Amino acid sequence: MNRRHRWGTVAAAVVVAGAFVVPAVPAEAAVAAPPLTFGIYPGGYAGGGSTTGKPDDPAKISAALGTLQHGHSPFLLRDYIGCDSPFPDDEMSLLAPGRRLDLVISYTGQSMTDWLACLRTEVKRYGPVTDTISVTLEENILHDSAGTDALAQGVVVAKQAAESAGLHRLQIGFDEVAASFPDSSGQWVDPFLSFWQDLSGRVGPDFARSVDFIGVDLYPDSGLPGVPDTAKLSDVTDFVHHTLDVVRTQEMPTVGLGRNVPIRVSENGYSTNTPARSAADQAKILTGEILAVNADRAAENVVSYEMFDLRDDVTGSPSAFDNLGLMTDDYTAKPMFWVYSGLIATLGRH
Repeated sequence: MNRRHRWGTVAAAVVVAGAFVVPAVPAEAAVAAPPLTFGIYPGGYAGGGSTTGKPDDPAKISAALGTLQHGHSPFLLRDYIGCDSPFPDDEMSLLAPGRRLDLVISYTGQSMTDWLACLRTEVKRYGPVTDTISVTLEENILHDSAGTDALAQGVVVAKQAAESAGLHRLQIGFDEVAASFPDSSGQWVDPFLSFWQDLSGRVGPDFARSVDFIGVDLYPDSGLPGVPDTAKLSDVTDFVHHTLDVVRTQEMPTVGLGRNVPIRVSENGYSTNTPARSAADQAKILTGEILAVNADRAAENVVSYEMFDLRDDVTGSPSAFDNLGLMTDDYTAKPMFWVYSGLIATLGRH
């Protein structure tokens, strides 16, 4: 059975008497690759502009993270800062044995001198409690000259800062929104390849030596603006497979990154913002996507998966950005919270 058909077989969430159970992973899906490291963004605000979200409840967040983590080590907490963010930020209070940060340092238009100075400072501040730092966030969406230069130069400077501080465990990379779509002939095409081609003209030989990973933000059938809905789980898992392959075989080689550089699924989510996008649908689709990533971890050297996000910002809001959580805005678990907990226990690193 080829890989795509196998995904279609194993990716469906099983419904028994109205309750979700985690499907067994068949032996053929067990490939010669280390188990995934799992994690989550433990907040609710998703950048959609909401001003009415409930404040975070650290005690409920900690309890939810404990349920998901199962005591497994490591477990990643996705965190986002800018150069003007206070230190330490609130998310550091959620760290516990086995938990490490996956930190994004966003570029917001500083001068290059100020940007590179910011990276040197933040790498040294956060590095001791952080596994991975993404230099800039989703610059391929904006694709402007200043942001691309900030990425190209920032990765090298961040890596130098980590090495000079003796932070040899810390991995430096960058994130993108990743996607691929079939054209009229059935060929899967990459809408972001021009960004990578532009990036290749802005980097020197130190760039490839400085990149420890590529983070991909996957949002098929997510409900977010511009992303089409689909009723077919096979379409979603096909998207995951082809997109990871495009990143690996078309994008990364343009800047000299080989198969030894791992891919990390840094964000993946599904919004329950309309009656047609139910919590049951969220569990079905996200389970399929996680199993697709897991099945592809050897072929594409995928090493981690992080969910976006823990709770809704505003449950019941019509905005897709407000309803991406595995829990409602009062921390009531949706079905996918329990499914994700089970998948981590079954598939994750111990």
